[in-house]
Amino acid sequence: MKTIYRAPDSIDAINQDILSVFLAGSIEMDKAVDWQKECEEVLSAKYVIFNPRRNEWNSDWEQSIDNVKFKEQVDWELNALEKADIIIMFFANNTKSPISLLEFGLYAQSNKMKVVVEENFWRKGNIDVVCEKYNIQQYKSLEELLQNLIKYKL
Repeated sequence: MKTIYRAPDSIDAINQDILSVFLAGSIEMDKAVDWQKECEEVLSAKYVIFNPRRNEWNSDWEQSIDNVKFKEQVDWELNALEKADIIIMFFANNTKSPISLLEFGLYAQSNKMKVVVEENFWRKGNIDVVCEKYNIQQYKSLEELLQNLIKYKL
């Protein structure tokens, strides 16, 4: 059974008996480490994984609703965020992550979020306040969050 889905893989017929995790957060090429790969390795035996890090991404694509590939990516992410049972939100140092901040705001009240914000992320204070206000679980590191999900009883 397939457990890792990357944009633009179809997620329409996912087995809903297994919890799913969306890997939201910093992707900025050459700035953010590929933290999603670690999540896939640790979690894919227990969860269905939705990873928006597209293998054939082209940063030259025009970010326009009229660009078929770009719109496909954004639609896939929005659909996977809705479908996911858990959203890991990872904000890496030395990134801006504007789309991740948008997704964070969209899902802050969803009760799906588990957040890691590294100490030097440029908007850490804002994220901390939102997490406190909406009782969003925060972790000191990605490793701590992953260990929590491995121990989580289904």
